[in-house]
Amino acid sequence: MRFETDVRESTLVTFAAGEVKGSGTVLFAGAGEDGNTLVVCDSTPVHPVSFRWPDQPADRGTMTGADGVGHPVVDALTGMANSETGELVLGEDARALGRTGDEWKSVVVHVVSGAKPSIGATVSIEVDADYRRKLSVAHTAAHLSAFALNRASKAYWTKEGAAVDSLGSPDLDKEAIVSASLSENVSVDTYRVGKTLRKKGFELDRFIADLPDVIAAANETLKGWLSAPGAVSLTPVPSTLDARRLWQCSLDGQDAQMYCAGTHVADLSDLAEVTVLIEPAESGFVMHTRAAGR
Repeated sequence: MRFETDVRESTLVTFAAGEVKGSGTVLFAGAGEDGNTLVVCDSTPVHPVSFRWPDQPADRGTMTGADGVGHPVVDALTGMANSETGELVLGEDARALGRTGDEWKSVVVHVVSGAKPSIGATVSIEVDADYRRKLSVAHTAAHLSAFALNRASKAYWTKEGAAVDSLGSPDLDKEAIVSASLSENVSVDTYRVGKTLRKKGFELDRFIADLPDVIAAANETLKGWLSAPGAVSLTPVPSTLDARRLWQCSLDGQDAQMYCAGTHVADLSDLAEVTVLIEPAESGFVMHTRAAGR
């Protein structure tokens, strides 16, 4: 989908700071699919789904105009706006851009069920906090399980040369992940171990044969980390949707970090439990992470 707009800058987003309420000035409002309205504001607390790595679903919420009437935000997409021409592209058209130059800016496109707001109007936006929290629990747990997987799989590397995570373990998660999917309190990560990774020294067959031990080790690590909770941060905040944000927390007294565009809990104490189950799959494996929030 393509639209002509006056949008020239990336959306200022506040979800990285955990915000679920905010306001913005309407920069674009146009007809979407199924009778919905597409709305771009200069700022928003809404987290959109990414067309590049769509692991975390979009927030849900409500957009309210000056008349006090709230309209459901049923979805939120990541669009690309050309800062020189104002052209806005969505979906497959955005994906087809591939690597973009500095002139293309990422924007949050709210999919709103209801009347089209006026350009220049101020709207208030409120996110479904319970749904956001469950997705944040799942996303933080997914990062913890990735670090736990890396630690539990160290013995199955026979060579040096693989990427290393911030805790010093060979980064199997980064090297092998091909897809990720988050839902409420659950994440599913799919990994593929091909010829390149085998040449780097990862022994998949032995790893699969020892899965009960690997799972037990990962879950023991996760249990230990949750017994010593600490703050979880996502920086910079506030920032534009274009910004590259860094997720950080302390695990075993070390600074665990990875780049992430999602939402997270504020502290590991917000997680009551995190457990993983790893199953063999064609040319690799799938890791299921289940988490319970407090």
